[in-house]
Amino acid sequence: MARAFWFNGKDNVVSEMDTAELIECGNNAAATGCMCIGHHKTERNEAHFRMVNDELRSRGEEELDYFKAAKQGAMNGKGSY
Repeated sequence: MARAFWFNGKDNVVSEMDTAELIECGNNAAATGCMCIGHHKTERNEAHFRMVNDELRSRGEEELDYFKAAKQGAMNGKGSY
């Protein structure tokens, strides 16, 4: 089963996303994870962030730092839970 983010009304398979969009999703997941109140929402966004870093690593790209990414992301933006 392919790992995917749901946005724009469809599944977006992580391995098929371009790197810039993948990074945007990681930044938004980190921002939402840092700013939300619920434990479950935090855990889901941290999982999304790890999924992005796993894909970046498989592409030979530099991984994101969670707290730096959170500063660049948008709460509840594309790629967040």
